[in-house]
Amino acid sequence: MSLVAALTLPPEASAAPSETAAKPSSIVVWAMGMEGTLMRRMASRFEAENPGIKVVVQAIPWDAAHEKLVTAVVADITPDVTQMGTTWMPEFQNMGVLEPLDAYAVGAPDVAPDRFFSGALTPTLFGGRRYGVPWYVDTRVVYYRKDLAAAAGYPVFPKTWEKFHSLCVELVRRNSRPGQPTFAFTLPINDWQFLLMFLWQNGGEILPAGPDGDVFGPGALEGTLSYLKSFFDDNLSPREANRNNSSINLLNLFESGYLPIFVSGPTLLSELQHYKPQLAGKWATAALPASKASVSFVGGSDLVVFKNSRRKPEAWRFIRFLSRPENQVLWYGISKDLPAVKAAWNDPVLASDPLLAPFKTHLENAKSPPPILAWEEVAEVLSRVMEEVMYGRTPVDQARARYTAQIRRILAKPAAKQSATFRFLATTGLFVLPLLFLVYYFLGGPKAKATGKYQPVAFWFLLPSLSVLSVFLFLPVIATFIASLTNLNLYGLNDLSRVAYVGIENYARLFRDPVFLVSLRNTMLFATLGVPLNIALSLCMALALNREFLRWKAFFRIAYFIPVITTMVAVAMIWRWLYNPVYGLFNIALAKFGIGPRDWLTNPRLALPSLVLMALWKGFGYNTIIFFAALQSIPKSLYESVAIDGAGVWQQFRYVTLPMLRRTMFFVVIMTTIGYLQFFAEPYIMTAGGPLYATMSVVLWMYLQGFKFYNLGYASAMSYVLFSIIFMLTLFQRKMHDRFEGAAG
Repeated sequence: MSLVAALTLPPEASAAPSETAAKPSSIVVWAMGMEGTLMRRMASRFEAENPGIKVVVQAIPWDAAHEKLVTAVVADITPDVTQMGTTWMPEFQNMGVLEPLDAYAVGAPDVAPDRFFSGALTPTLFGGRRYGVPWYVDTRVVYYRKDLAAAAGYPVFPKTWEKFHSLCVELVRRNSRPGQPTFAFTLPINDWQFLLMFLWQNGGEILPAGPDGDVFGPGALEGTLSYLKSFFDDNLSPREANRNNSSINLLNLFESGYLPIFVSGPTLLSELQHYKPQLAGKWATAALPASKASVSFVGGSDLVVFKNSRRKPEAWRFIRFLSRPENQVLWYGISKDLPAVKAAWNDPVLASDPLLAPFKTHLENAKSPPPILAWEEVAEVLSRVMEEVMYGRTPVDQARARYTAQIRRILAKPAAKQSATFRFLATTGLFVLPLLFLVYYFLGGPKAKATGKYQPVAFWFLLPSLSVLSVFLFLPVIATFIASLTNLNLYGLNDLSRVAYVGIENYARLFRDPVFLVSLRNTMLFATLGVPLNIALSLCMALALNREFLRWKAFFRIAYFIPVITTMVAVAMIWRWLYNPVYGLFNIALAKFGIGPRDWLTNPRLALPSLVLMALWKGFGYNTIIFFAALQSIPKSLYESVAIDGAGVWQQFRYVTLPMLRRTMFFVVIMTTIGYLQFFAEPYIMTAGGPLYATMSVVLWMYLQGFKFYNLGYASAMSYVLFSIIFMLTLFQRKMHDRFEGAAG
């Protein structure tokens, strides 16, 4: 087919939308992560072939891509073409914002369904219609040290579960050293993708008959979980494997032989070749071992066109350009993303590389998750229950019932409907009542009655500040409260007709939510441990800085404050190495005293105290500076007078320092308590709320509900419960402060 024929529709497809641009135009393309930085090279080639079309590429970070797309949909500022993760397709298709592409694909054999791997095509199909085109694919294969495997008696990587387990046992036996643990296989302990891959290999399915059918096919789940658990029970896999570890750390462990086998996608091919050239010839890739079939997970990205695009023909032309086999090969050379078009794999660049052969094998039969709307929530359940089983908290024979109950609860959410009139009246009432209260408070409330007069001119002076507070504080607070009384979710953002008032159901549901109750317990425990330690350490450091004999006080003040202004990401990287079970300084120090290593972040009993220690180190400098400033303001004459009366150091601290620090102490206690009750960054970066929800906080669970699962009404209710707790604690501390002030007075 000629280039012109490949980029235009044939005459017989006159019913399909035209791809011919009537005049020079531009299309906006969003691409995520690394693809966003590299897309410009493909866009330039497209512009050279199509001088009437300009491509504007915007790079979006992967970790913000979903939120960015949702925001664009709600604000009606979507791009013409965007890269979209395969598991996101059901959400945006259900929102009704994706353009069906069937009419455009008429007479376009280069994008016919049979040109793509079936596993990659499935996420783009809904109700028999096509809403996307696979751009690149991502699947998982085994990376292994073939030199170590050959020495263990396996010159060819095993093809069955039993032999793979035997290989891991032999690798551990041969590579173990006294006092130094050695493992064989990097198996994540709570990864739904791994669970599904092994479930498929064992002949099982997830939601085989759709959302209304059985959650799992009969018989395969228990065997899959038992097999995966055996790697931990037999000390073949470490429980801390890959938990927030970088790929560089994984490759270091791979090189050392500590973890000679892991499962990953194509990205690690180039990283191994680039960062570990000394391992050339010592490693290889292989297809996953099979119980009943060798099946892997297929992911990747699709290209979609939004309905509100004004340049649909040009957008479709760009998608077809990227789907041509030669351009798929070119894109692989640029980005190392695997082609979704089967014909591209016949190119010598891919066909001659033995490391890519297992990827090609798996792409022929790889599977994707079922296209359901609440997949992110289902995936969270799959990961967490898998973790419970791997730790032994949930027996294997009880896992099916636990999975089924939780997933059914997610899929059975009712779609309440109410009239537009009712929603308008309810929303208006909920807005007006708080505003009337504010007007009463500022114009005719207790303060006005206490003075006995009202001065209208004062209101005009307050109006600018009140306007700013209303827009950025009062109205958002009221709106959040209204949202907490509704079922507002991702789809309600784009279509308000889907939003319904549910009363206090969200609040009642909170106290039936075991994860929320655990997160509330963790939050209170974190504050109970952290606040006294933080205040005590801060006060001790401030007292030390206040001593006359101490030199270089400015240096110490800066040193104490540097962790406060250091970003949590940088702090997390440092402390992750301190807590490393193999190379961490804490475990090295314990070894000096004959104490064995501890899994600081993967032990459910140690994880939360470990985060308390990290938060203490990072935050005590702030209070130290406040206490130091307060100590500097205490008159020295007070100390001199009590010293003349024979008071010692302790008596001076008790009868002079502490009474003079009462107000400062009150401020520090209030602010520190509020900060610790809102802890989020520590578990988000270090532990993701695990293990076994041991570090899940209220704010982290609120974030996941609001910005990962998009249960915005439920998350809003959670925020008000946390606000109520903080408010009551603050009132209690205020009462205690006033009582002590009265007693002192």
